Amino acid sequence: MQLIADSGSSKTDWRFLKDDNTIEQLKTSGINPYLISEKELFESLKADFKNILIQNVKEINFYGAGCNQLKNKEKIKSVFSLFFNCEQIYVEDDMLSATRASCGNEEGIVCILGTGANACHYDGGVISERMVSLGYALGDEGSGNYIGKLTLKAFLENEMPNKLAEKFSNQFPEINLETALEQIYQKPYPNRFFAQFFQFALLNQKEKFFFELISDSFQLFLEKSVLKFKEHQNLPIHFVGGVAFNANSIMRMVLTKNNLTAGNFMESPIAGLTLYHKNQH
Repeated sequence: MQLIADSGSSKTDWRFLKDDNTIEQLKTSGINPYLISEKELFESLKADFKNILIQNVKEINFYGAGCNQLKNKEKIKSVFSLFFNCEQIYVEDDMLSATRASCGNEEGIVCILGTGANACHYDGGVISERMVSLGYALGDEGSGNYIGKLTLKAFLENEMPNKLAEKFSNQFPEINLETALEQIYQKPYPNRFFAQFFQFALLNQKEKFFFELISDSFQLFLEKSVLKFKEHQNLPIHFVGGVAFNANSIMRMVLTKNNLTAGNFMESPIAGLTLYHKNQH
C-alpha cells in the first residue's frame, strides 16, 4: 500500500493507494513541523489512525507547509518511520505538491493562492525558479489574508459602500476598531484573522467595490510573481488553492488582460497528486 498526503496547518488529506488498485481517503489534523513536536506528531497520528488498518505500507509521499527545510523533513520522516514501520518515506513542500498536481510531468508556471501566496516555474521535473515569498506581514498579495486585510481595512476606515458595510456589520457584529486591533496586535495568528474576511469579499465579488478590490489584488500578485518569470508568456499559468479557485472568473479576466494563458484551477491538490503517483508506478 502507498500513502499520499497533502497537509496544511489545520488539516491533512490522505489517500491510500491499495495493492488491488482501490483508493481510500481520510482527513486528519494538520501537520506543520514548525508547530508540532515529534512527540506531539506521534500522539496525533495515534489518535487520527486509531481505527485505520495501516499494515503493509510500502511507500509514503508527504507534502506539507513548512517542509522545504531539511530539519523539518527529517522530523516528519523519523516519526513516520516509527509509526508506519515504513522505510520509503518522501517529504516535500506544498509548492512541489501544487506543481505535480497541476502539471504532472509538463512544464508550467504554478501558483498557490489560498490563505497565503506563492508561485514557481516548474520544468516538468523540478522547480527551477521561485518567487520571493515574504509571508502575510510583508507580502502574500492576492491571497485570502491579503484580500481579507483590505476588506477589514475598508470597513474600519469607512471606505466600504454603505450597503456592504451594513452587511459586514451584520455578519461580524463583534468587529470594531478596538476588537480588530486587539486581534491583530495582541493575539496569535493575525493571518487567520484576516483570512476569514476573504469569504465576505468572495460572496460579494459581483459588487463593483469587491470586483475591483479582488482584481487589483490579483494583478498585484501577478506583478510580484508570474510576470517576473522569464517564460511567463509561453506557458500556462496554473492555480491551486481556494482563493483562485473560488474567484477564478476574476483571475481569468486578469490573466487575459496581461496576455497570459490560463491553465488548471484546483481547490486542493490531492486528486491531482494521487493521479501523479498512480502514474509513476
